[in-house]
Amino acid sequence: MSLNHVRKQYGSATVLHDVSLTIHDKEFFTLLGPSGCGKTTLLRIIAGFESVTGGTVQLHGKEIAGLAANERPVNTVFQQYSLFPHMSVTDNVLFGLQMRKVPAAVARKRVNAMLELVQLEDFSHRMPSQLSGGQQQRVALARALAPEPEVLLLDEPLSALDLKLRQAMRLELKQIQEEAGITFIFVTHDQEEALTLSDRIAVMSAGAIQQVGTAHDIYESPVNRFVADFIGESNLIETHVLEYHGCRLICSLPGGGQIVTDSPAESMVASVGSSGYICVRPEKLKLLSPAAQADCVLQGVVERHIYLGTDTQLVLRLDGGQTIQLRVQNTSHTGTLPEPGSTAQVGIESGSARFLEQ
Repeated sequence: MSLNHVRKQYGSATVLHDVSLTIHDKEFFTLLGPSGCGKTTLLRIIAGFESVTGGTVQLHGKEIAGLAANERPVNTVFQQYSLFPHMSVTDNVLFGLQMRKVPAAVARKRVNAMLELVQLEDFSHRMPSQLSGGQQQRVALARALAPEPEVLLLDEPLSALDLKLRQAMRLELKQIQEEAGITFIFVTHDQEEALTLSDRIAVMSAGAIQQVGTAHDIYESPVNRFVADFIGESNLIETHVLEYHGCRLICSLPGGGQIVTDSPAESMVASVGSSGYICVRPEKLKLLSPAAQADCVLQGVVERHIYLGTDTQLVLRLDGGQTIQLRVQNTSHTGTLPEPGSTAQVGIESGSARFLEQ
């Protein structure tokens, strides 16, 4: 599937700005971003529930932007599962096939296959009210998959579940996608969901694509400040460029030190004196002993500890006034952490810092 220069306007308000994407066959592709960024509008355009103001939507080289929703080989699972409360599980899954006038024997065989896929064969005669939230979601998936769409769209389908069930359903959803062997396009604002499920992710903000890549790409190599700040936790330390050598930059550190950083994009224009940010993840920082020597050292005052179970988060205020966070694994030596109010030194792992423009 490809979207080329897609725009969407409501009156004078532009919701999508020149969105272009290529989504591969049998890929689990996620549209990730904060509320109001345009991801659901984009999904609805693919589904046929919204028209485009400009641009094209193609599936296997065929333009589908002009087709009605029921003419597209696409199906949708919504946030609210919208199961028919007066129908059994089997009849809910069967309904769409009956509307398409699929022969009864073929339809029944397809329903059985879908219930087996979502592991609900033993619940086929139950009513939706007799099912848990996770089971209802699996019925909605089976119903959407039964007509054999080429693409399945999922609009935040896990958001109504509690945390434990949501975490379990992530694994099931990915397994179902792999076994079904079709393209899933998933919308969420939950970055952990996106990182866990996706083959690739498109990060969106203000109606535009900020970055497309694997979970590893967008976490380890964010292309701008928004992506770095939105995906996981990041320390964004103010800096300026001291030397510039292609994709490698030497940047200033608070307190007078220097660090070699990567540049996030070939298109970025940087020069000596350019201001920006050093982006480094909390787990890439290492607490140093007072006598330790390191190439890239930050010094500051410990403001507080935050116990998180597997690790402890330390918040430091640097000499320049900025605060940073680092994480220390809770092992047997955790008791040696510097107390709040004391001075601490932090080293930055080699190759873990990126320069981001202002």
